[in-house]
Amino acid sequence: MQRYTNAIALAAALSTAAATAALGQAGATEGMRAVAANAITWSDADIPGFAPGMKIAAIQGNSAETGLYTLRLSFPDGYRFPAHWHPMAEHLTVLSGTLQLAMGDRPDESKLKAYTSGDYLYIPATMPHFGGARGFTVIQLHGQGPFTINLVKSP
Repeated sequence: MQRYTNAIALAAALSTAAATAALGQAGATEGMRAVAANAITWSDADIPGFAPGMKIAAIQGNSAETGLYTLRLSFPDGYRFPAHWHPMAEHLTVLSGTLQLAMGDRPDESKLKAYTSGDYLYIPATMPHFGGARGFTVIQLHGQGPFTINLVKSP
């Protein structure tokens, strides 16, 4: 009798778990959003202290507000960006090209490391970094907004 009771309890638990998982998967698709690459709207990134040529595209969320965001940045070949930092952590994925990046508050070409398609970087909040691009480069950033850029002040 004990085996029978255990078997029924196990069957009930597995059925509940399967139903919960199915409901969770169904619920996960509510609000699902897809963005086709050819539907992305790029605009010039007009950021004080940054050279012209960088472009930006909002993929999800509003990076200027509190909440999750996803952005893409594109850089022309040879682009360089100054030392800067963000008050919130940054999650960065290289989608194409070569991102050259180094940590520090003073640009030093000898410290740059190359990151290519598929590479992921986590940059903690307030960590100064600088870099550029080799070849046409596209990166994707996501994190918790608001997303702001603070230039490192020169001594």
